[in-house]
Amino acid sequence: MKNLLRILSLCSAAALARADDVELLNVIIPPSGTDRFQHAEFSCWLPDSAKPVKAVIIHQHGCTNASPDKHPPVTLDFHWRALARKHGCALLSPMYHVKGGCDEWNDPDSGSERAMLAALAEFAQLSGRAELKDAPWVLWGHSGGSSWSAQMIVRHPSRVLAASFRGGCHKQFGAPAFRAKFAPAARELPLLFVWGKRETVPTSSHFVSWTPMNTMFRELRSQGGTVARLIDPLSEHGCDDSRLVIIPFFDAVLRARLAEKKLPGALVDMASLQDRALDEATLHDPTLSWLPNAGLAKLWREFSEHGTLHPVNPKLTAPRFNATRDAAGVVQLNWVVVPALDGGLRSLRIQRDGMPWKELGVKPGARIATSRDAPPEGLRATGISDDSKDPHVYSLTFLDVAGNESPPSAPAQEPKF
Repeated sequence: MKNLLRILSLCSAAALARADDVELLNVIIPPSGTDRFQHAEFSCWLPDSAKPVKAVIIHQHGCTNASPDKHPPVTLDFHWRALARKHGCALLSPMYHVKGGCDEWNDPDSGSERAMLAALAEFAQLSGRAELKDAPWVLWGHSGGSSWSAQMIVRHPSRVLAASFRGGCHKQFGAPAFRAKFAPAARELPLLFVWGKRETVPTSSHFVSWTPMNTMFRELRSQGGTVARLIDPLSEHGCDDSRLVIIPFFDAVLRARLAEKKLPGALVDMASLQDRALDEATLHDPTLSWLPNAGLAKLWREFSEHGTLHPVNPKLTAPRFNATRDAAGVVQLNWVVVPALDGGLRSLRIQRDGMPWKELGVKPGARIATSRDAPPEGLRATGISDDSKDPHVYSLTFLDVAGNESPPSAPAQEPKF
């Protein structure tokens, strides 16, 4: 295919990349026939080449996100990678470039559906994993990406395992004809609708989606639909820390659905945040949010009150870390971090000779992702360099959203140049 790019894993130390056994691939899909986008870029992160891909997590940006410098793909994000790694999933990040409006990509008929299917076929060929072409999907959408995801559920209901919408869908959920098609396709599909508190007021430019979303939610719940509504008390239309619930939501669903087990389910009152019984009287109650299990319901309640999570006594694993000196005498430091799914990643701390040397990431109190749910500056890196000619001993820790610190990596040492 023309304009095809293949970029191997961005773990810059070859030994560490081999040991981690992951692959990062990128393809560019040009428009064809009546396609309305200018070109489409796809990034795909693949874990563990020894095992088959079980599903594809598709992280679809919104209308103003065709800017990889400001909002790089989540294939570079350790938090989303941790979810994909745990369940043997590919992580896919599409990025459509258009000349005009959002409808030039977020309508699947614009060519975006064709382009994504073509990209999956290319990734299957490049990676030697034929199962990528037919693997089921987990859909995450923001704003225009939510609109695209909703339409893809209607088109491919049997292929979707779960979906989360962060805002958007006013055209789809505002149309009775679309809701009539969406409800039977999605009624038994685990769904999470996430809206910001400041979107719920008429002065917000995004208030347009508030009533349609609630209408769709109530219709699904009145039919016993497995759908939750989460309101972020701190945000407007930005994603902020909502991934702290969305990623564990997907984790709970994937644990059950990939093992072909039934989700136990939990119901929570949206006004009082109290648990409700899972009986016939409440299964169709539109005032209750459905969650996949009681553990997720607990996270839902905390986030609904605080707009973030504060994990207590989390089980954090030490990062993997190495140091090599290149031909120019520069020490190259590289790492692999696997954060807890409910705690994410706030910063990376590098110690040199037992003393703090570098800290990369976001400051306390700041959100752990960009407003479009991309990794912030400093948390996209898998390595940095140190041009010191003297021998040093290095180690690495990381902090989660609440400032909990991981155990240190094994020490890494390089001799004097």
